[in-house]
Amino acid sequence: MTKPDFKTMTRKELKRYILSHPTDNEAIRELFITRKNPNTQTFPYPYDMPDKEVEAIFKSKLNMESEILAYIQEIGSKTI
Repeated sequence: MTKPDFKTMTRKELKRYILSHPTDNEAIRELFITRKNPNTQTFPYPYDMPDKEVEAIFKSKLNMESEILAYIQEIGSKTI
C-alpha cells in the first residue's frame, strides 16, 4: 500500500487520515510542524522554575496525551 501525498491533502483530509493512522509520524509531522500556523503563540522554557516541577508538568502532559491517543484508537476500532 502506498502512502497518500500529504502535501496535496486538505487539512480536513489530513486530520481524517491521522485519526485512522495515528502512528503515521510523517502525516502527523505534516499537520503539526510543516503546516503549523505562523501566528501560534509560543511559550518560552520556564528557566526560573525548579526542574522537578517542570518534569512533573511534562509527565502529566504526556500521560494526558497517551490517554487521548488510547481513546482515539478505541473509537476508531469501534467504527470498523
